[in-house]
Amino acid sequence: MIRILAEKAEMVNPEINLYANKKRLAWLQNQTFDDHISAALQHQSVIANEMLNAGYTQQSIDQYNDVLYTIDSLKINPPESFMTAIQDLLAITHFRHGEETNCLDGHNAESCIVPIRGAGIHRNKNNAEIAINIYKSLLEKNPKDYVYRWLINLAYMVKGDYPDKVPHRWLIPQLIPSDSITFPEFTEIAESAGLDHISLAGGSIADDFDGDGLIDIMVSSWGLDNQLHYFKNMGNRGFEDRTESANLIGITGGLNMVHGDYDNDGWVDVFVLRGGWFGEDGNHPNSLLKNNGDGTFTDVTISASIYSEHPTQTASWGDFNNDGWLDLFIGNENTGGSNHISELYQNNGDGTFSDVAQAHNINAIGFIKAVIWGDINNDGFLDLYISRLGEPNLLFQNSGPENNYHFKEISKKSGVTEPLNSFPAWFWDFNNDGWEDIWVSGYDNSSGHVAMDYLGLKHDGESPRLYQNNKDGTFTDVTKKANLDHPLLTMGSNFGDLNNDGFLDFYAGTGDPDYRSMQPNRMFLNKRGESFDDVTFHGRFGHLQKGHGVSYADFDRDGDLDVHAVLGGAYEGSVYQNVLFENPGGWKNRWVGLSLQGMDTNRLALGARIKIVLESGFVVHRTVSSGGSFGGNPLDQMIGLGKDGKIKTINIFWPGSQTTQTFSGIDSDGWYRVIENESILINK
Repeated sequence: MIRILAEKAEMVNPEINLYANKKRLAWLQNQTFDDHISAALQHQSVIANEMLNAGYTQQSIDQYNDVLYTIDSLKINPPESFMTAIQDLLAITHFRHGEETNCLDGHNAESCIVPIRGAGIHRNKNNAEIAINIYKSLLEKNPKDYVYRWLINLAYMVKGDYPDKVPHRWLIPQLIPSDSITFPEFTEIAESAGLDHISLAGGSIADDFDGDGLIDIMVSSWGLDNQLHYFKNMGNRGFEDRTESANLIGITGGLNMVHGDYDNDGWVDVFVLRGGWFGEDGNHPNSLLKNNGDGTFTDVTISASIYSEHPTQTASWGDFNNDGWLDLFIGNENTGGSNHISELYQNNGDGTFSDVAQAHNINAIGFIKAVIWGDINNDGFLDLYISRLGEPNLLFQNSGPENNYHFKEISKKSGVTEPLNSFPAWFWDFNNDGWEDIWVSGYDNSSGHVAMDYLGLKHDGESPRLYQNNKDGTFTDVTKKANLDHPLLTMGSNFGDLNNDGFLDFYAGTGDPDYRSMQPNRMFLNKRGESFDDVTFHGRFGHLQKGHGVSYADFDRDGDLDVHAVLGGAYEGSVYQNVLFENPGGWKNRWVGLSLQGMDTNRLALGARIKIVLESGFVVHRTVSSGGSFGGNPLDQMIGLGKDGKIKTINIFWPGSQTTQTFSGIDSDGWYRVIENESILINK
């Protein structure tokens, strides 16, 4: 596999691959063009933009300035649209250069977090000042351009001049915490923890890979030659990069990863996804990394008969036929005339897989961005939801053993086809009624839509959808009622209970490849299953860098969930440090941890259902999963119980045996290991 990956990286075609920027820059510089001055200027401008994308920001600035100098010195009168485009790109290139100087090279815990304050304010303000002057000129000509209005507010903010010095007619005053919400600040500690790894867009998986009781982290970066990294949790000594000793050198790329125990040996394995967004240049293999249980991993993709070459960044583990072995669904990206049908790999129970998608009536074609398993009707069998970009989303219902686990597509009947442009998705029980709901985020927005939303103006940006389960095979769109009707432009995202109140909150990593697509990653706090508060600014989660893989875990074993995120964009120059937000605690809410071990059910109990009844009558429901479709939480479940926290009963439904265990006399604020239909043990 290492040889194949290296060869694929060398074979990248810069003519059609918009993200192979260094090679694309060299290719553009070698192109010939018409000798006419207008063609020459156009070509030089294209090269300047590719310099930005490749990470050569100062050279990009110099190239744009050369174009402007030529126009001025030769007294050329180009079209107004050309001049606007040059100024637009020059402004964002200066902004990015300021970020590189102040936030990457001079990185600190406050860098790029909105509201930008303290050490996050740029020390070298020159680039921000130039960007402001350009945006002023652009706004004079285009006063209703909300992208420029958004970016000029951010430029003033990084200078430390927001809101006082922002011209009133362009001010967006809502970029500060609302007084109506109380929420504590989280501290970004990746640097001190040894996790400030610099990368492009990629995946984040948090789990105990080596069985020592501490949550480790694996991260990927989607560049074809970007090394995957494994960080071992060393307790009070932070994290240590164990990539080399883990036998992972040469395992590169991966826009996303998903984890599960495919061979039921009790060790968490990882599936790495590649080729997404590359279009015709995206025929890259994925990787199945077997955890050997000794701190090392082995790529077993070929021997496991799960090798294929399609563009993808999404997959999901789930035991669709309840035979005790995890199966894998992979959603591929169909573009143009390509035929990248999605794959359902059934686990053969002997370390190998067979593609059975057609045999089980799953014909999923499209530009697929998320695939998730969940039981929509509580019949004990996993159904499948598929998010597609530019087409209606799909919901396949599992018919169970009576009909050989055939799937029927019911999305229109169930009312879950929107948004038509969507990206990450997940099943969760956001209101604790015992029925799994669906969240799927829109992906057709811009910074202008975000600006208009903050200003309370009408816009045509795509909002996410929160579908509440009606318990009859249909769902109701409660997005507006839940205060989630906002253009988020979500990529990576995940959910977890930040304050241990028993209700699931979520973090949305935002952005798209365009450097101008710069909006804060957003955190939403669940208000008892009725609505959500945006606590982005209050909790200091509003990072401006592009958000991808997100994982929630109690990394420091203090009884609350912290948040890890991989930040960075698609273009080779759009790199940034990973972040780790430490939970400040102090919630005064109780919790319980459950480590489930399946016997008839798959070993790590993916798909098992947990119901906790408290003495107060409050009920908490959870399903064992890794969370969202772009990032992975630990499969052991840490469950908030609220202030009461006195447990009456814990009920666990095991899908493999179709049985339910009930336990009582369990104390809160501790971890317990549960073996299917056997016993419950305190996890020391």
